[in-house]
Amino acid sequence: MKILSIIMKKIFSIIIISFLTINFNFSQLSKAKKFAKSITEKDLKEHLTIYASDEFEGRDTGEEGQKKAVNYLRDYYKSIKVEAGDPDKDYFQPMSLTLRARRGKGKTVDTENVIAIIKGSEIPEEYVIITAHLDHVGIQKDTGEVFNGADDDGSGTVALLEIAEAFKKAVKKGQGPKRSIVFLHVTGEEKGLLGSKYYTDNDPIYPLENTVVNLNVDMIGRIDPTREAKNRDYIYLIGSDHDSQDLHDLSEQTNKETLNMTLDYRFNDTDDPNRFYYRSDHYNFAKNGIPIIFYFTGTHEDYHKITDTVDKIEFDLLEMRTKLIFYTAWNIANRDARLVMDPKPEKSADSYSHSKEEIKNFEGVYASNAFPLQFKVYEKEGKLAMVPVGRSSEEAMILDEVSKNKFKMEMAGLELEFKINETKNETKNVSEDGVNIEIDKIIEKKMLFKIGGNEIVFGLVPPPPSPEKQIEK
Repeated sequence: MKILSIIMKKIFSIIIISFLTINFNFSQLSKAKKFAKSITEKDLKEHLTIYASDEFEGRDTGEEGQKKAVNYLRDYYKSIKVEAGDPDKDYFQPMSLTLRARRGKGKTVDTENVIAIIKGSEIPEEYVIITAHLDHVGIQKDTGEVFNGADDDGSGTVALLEIAEAFKKAVKKGQGPKRSIVFLHVTGEEKGLLGSKYYTDNDPIYPLENTVVNLNVDMIGRIDPTREAKNRDYIYLIGSDHDSQDLHDLSEQTNKETLNMTLDYRFNDTDDPNRFYYRSDHYNFAKNGIPIIFYFTGTHEDYHKITDTVDKIEFDLLEMRTKLIFYTAWNIANRDARLVMDPKPEKSADSYSHSKEEIKNFEGVYASNAFPLQFKVYEKEGKLAMVPVGRSSEEAMILDEVSKNKFKMEMAGLELEFKINETKNETKNVSEDGVNIEIDKIIEKKMLFKIGGNEIVFGLVPPPPSPEKQIEK
């Protein structure tokens, strides 16, 4: 009986704690709903019509159109009296970036992230960072047509502006967030996640160890054509459970208590062939051990085309999705305890360390009948390197070792497997001295190039015959 009593007391305690937690969440969200009303289709459309117009010239990193974009963002934060988040208080985090070129040396440009902050009322030294990339791919050089990037990532950019306004309204009513909310618009995403990398690796204005979460918003304005026949009220979530089950559960509960959208996790696996986990700015936070959620609604036929325009945006859905991100940020910022970290273990893979001599076994130029490109594979500083023939060694990809004959480049979703077959040909020559046997080794090397669920076979290109052999012929 005593044991049963103890058990019942524990159950009762759990029920009480759960009840209080539910009521706390309800109370918090009831407050949040008042301020979420400021997030509207009308305002989102008004912002995006300007931000994704021809005037902004496709917002190419370092170019004049991108400068117009950062000025627009700065001026808006000033207008709603959201404080600058950089040390110089001009809303800009400047940087020089070297952009890769298809041929020759890369180009160095001056560019900037845009940062604004709403300081927390109780725990201001902990930060909820919400990101979207401000850049796109510019202008078509031969035609002058503009890549407006309304969805990529105009939709995420204007979502941040509306979320900032909602939080600012809460502050004015004396109900601002306990933790600080940082609005980080990053540059150079289209060039290789460069702006977010600069922030995390070079100049984290707010300490990474005090960064509670990164909510990254990239392309949330359209409907994935593969699911148009299904419900429209959806959003893809990537990464929510990778480093914090607590974050995942909070995200699920927040959605359930507010908009009850379909949260679709089809791209959540790090091994998904689309590699979305590695393709937007949250990745630079995740690699530093910060819990993340990547909000995304899928690619479409207008992705990176001049047809990614404002008229294609589903503004009613953009409003819903923006509100969901606001509610999630609100709950994270206002809970008593920081998110619990419990990163999933990395998927096991065979480990192997190659010597320089072993790596040299894979060297050579490889070509495929099915692919009009040749790759030079060689040893570089003890690692396997690969570069298209005709390109500079500065553009070489450095590959990580997986096993004896396997290498990978995680961020690109690339895997290489080498197959080496050695055969011997014996030739008997009869002379006055007897029978001489000459043995020729024939080494066949193949490189299996695996990317995006596809596999291409490359064979070793034989070296040209030596001058001596040519003379013999």
